[in-house]
Amino acid sequence: MRTILNKFRILLYNPIIVYLILIIGIGIVAIQSAIPLAKINYPNLPANYATKQLMFVSLGAFVAILVVIIGVDRIRALRWWIYGFWMIPLLGLFIYKKFHIPIPLVKEATNGAVSWYNLPGIGTIQPSEFMKIGIVLVVADIIQTHNERYPHLTRTFKTDLHLLVKIMAAVLPPSLLIFKQPDSGITMIILFFVALMIFASGIQWRYILSVGGFVVVIVTLFILLVGVFPEFLTETLKIDLYKLSRFSGWFDPFGTMGNEGMQLAKGLLAIGSGNLIGNGFQSSLVYFPEAHTDFIFAVIGMDFGLIGTLITVILCGLFDYEILNTATLNRGHYNSYVCIGIFGMLFFQQIENIGMTIGLLPITGVTLPFVSYGGSSSLSYMILFGLVLASYIEGIKIKHNEVDYHERTLYLKTKAYIKDNVKFDD
Repeated sequence: MRTILNKFRILLYNPIIVYLILIIGIGIVAIQSAIPLAKINYPNLPANYATKQLMFVSLGAFVAILVVIIGVDRIRALRWWIYGFWMIPLLGLFIYKKFHIPIPLVKEATNGAVSWYNLPGIGTIQPSEFMKIGIVLVVADIIQTHNERYPHLTRTFKTDLHLLVKIMAAVLPPSLLIFKQPDSGITMIILFFVALMIFASGIQWRYILSVGGFVVVIVTLFILLVGVFPEFLTETLKIDLYKLSRFSGWFDPFGTMGNEGMQLAKGLLAIGSGNLIGNGFQSSLVYFPEAHTDFIFAVIGMDFGLIGTLITVILCGLFDYEILNTATLNRGHYNSYVCIGIFGMLFFQQIENIGMTIGLLPITGVTLPFVSYGGSSSLSYMILFGLVLASYIEGIKIKHNEVDYHERTLYLKTKAYIKDNVKFDD
């Protein structure tokens, strides 16, 4: 019991908990402020949706506390069990989507996406959100085990290639299943945070620059083809037309305001209407769809103005910084790679969500963590937050042990030096 209390006493010195509470608070207020807009698309939406979100977060906080008590080492031992557990529902969604075989509890969206299970008495659950936890745990273990076997000075092209093959073998199966749902947003999140973990693994820079340059070329070429020759993508590469329509709305939101560009154009008008201090709680001055989920940042801009958006961005930045600080505390350990992966998830999702809301990036359906409404997203990120807190506790212990070791070594060396070399006058 004393050990558990000591763990939570250490957390009192970490401001990340304060940042998270403030971010969640902004999210609760923004969700409630978005209810009048959300009811236009979802007439049966209850007025207490913010209360429901708070329930999800509270449940997540309870699980996060359990994660802190259990510790990262024990959770690491369960990494493949967690990974395999969430692969099963992903396979069920794929079988339903691909072969039209009835799978119990599968829920199909109006646009044909198959990403959820509808659990009676609980609601919908999105396995891909929880699969991210399994992937980050497994990839961190692969990197740590590889680095212990091949120290930095012994690395070669063969050892680096071996590491990449092992990571891809773990990451590609769930990523492809998620992409086929189709859910390109979460697929991109997974690929980004895994790439960041590989970058931090110590792999040789020339390989990183080569692959990074190749990705930049492919993305640039794809965007050019969307704008100049979309028929090649739809007819030759068989890419769904509705996916490309998002780019049309991104290129010219106000010119396509009647169709593809409507959501972005209305979102930009909503943010612009907020000016400095906003139009007030539940102003609903400009309508746009998915106000309580994908476009929650536009609600903050419209109702609480530039001040509200800046506070949100600053808090997200401070929160991310503390995760990186935790990774630094655990440098060279398994926990460090876990924290880097979690940072990559959050950072990409924050940049993508805010970027798509203000027109800098195409709309992908990615939500804003801890702010947008979503049961699966909130619960999964609270679990990840628990991993960060547990890693912070371990990092503090590592730091103190290193300091104690150096102080003890310095003392012994100094004592021996005095004994052997210092002469006192009689």
